[in-house]
Amino acid sequence: MSVLLLLAFAAPALAQTAEDASVAVLPDAPRPSLAEAQSTGPAPSAAVRQSGTIVAPITEKYIPDGVQAPPLTAADKIDQTAHDLYTPASFIGFVVAAGYSHIVRGQPNYGADRAAFGQRIGAAAIRDTSQDVFQGMVFAPLLHQDPRYYREGDSYSVPHRLLYAITRPLITRDDDGHQRLNSSLLLGYASAAGLTAAYYPESNHNLHDVSSTFGASIGGAALGFAFREFTGDATRLIHRHHTEGQ
Repeated sequence: MSVLLLLAFAAPALAQTAEDASVAVLPDAPRPSLAEAQSTGPAPSAAVRQSGTIVAPITEKYIPDGVQAPPLTAADKIDQTAHDLYTPASFIGFVVAAGYSHIVRGQPNYGADRAAFGQRIGAAAIRDTSQDVFQGMVFAPLLHQDPRYYREGDSYSVPHRLLYAITRPLITRDDDGHQRLNSSLLLGYASAAGLTAAYYPESNHNLHDVSSTFGASIGGAALGFAFREFTGDATRLIHRHHTEGQ
C-alpha cells in the first residue's frame, strides 16, 4: 500500500509538470485498454450531424478521424467510463488476459488447474475495472484531462499512426486540447496495480510484482490503442473485398 501513498502525494506534482512541459512529439490527439473488439468509432446512427459536422456522442470513448468530440464535464467523464466498463468485448479481454497469464504461468500465481484459470479471469476483471475507474472517474476529472482516444486515420502513414497509438499511454490532451503527460492513465493504472495486493495471492504482495503488473498494464494499453487505430482500416478492407466478390 506504500505505492498508493506515494502516488497520492505525487499526483499534484505530476499534474504541475504536465502543465509546464508540452509533450509535443506527435500531432495532438490521445488515448484506450485493450478491450472492445468493436468498430473504431460510433455507428453513423450514434453520431449527431450538426451543420455538416459529425459530432460523437458523449459516451463515445474512441473518436474516429473526421468526427468532432464534444467537451466533457467531470460528470460526463464518470458517465462515459461507467458506460464503457462492461461490454461483450471487455469480457473477451478478461479471458484473453487470463489465458495468457495462465499459459506463461505468470502472476497472479493461482496455479495451473481449471479453478486457477477461473480465478485469473476474475482477477483480470477486477484489475481492468479498477484501472478504468481510477483513470476515468477519479484522475481524469481531478486533473482536467480528456480520457478519449482520437484516431489519426489513413491520412497519415502507417509508421506515424503506429507510433502515435503506442505512445498514447504517455501522452494525452487536457480539457482545452493541449498535449499533456497522461497523468490520469499513469496514476490510474498505478493505483490499480497497488490495489492487486487486496486480491492477488500473498506471494504476489511485493513491490516487484506490483511494478510488473503496472508495466504490463501500460503495455496492454499501448497494444489496445494500436488495435483501435487500425480496426477501421481492417473493417473497410473486409467490406471492400466482400463487395468486389459479389
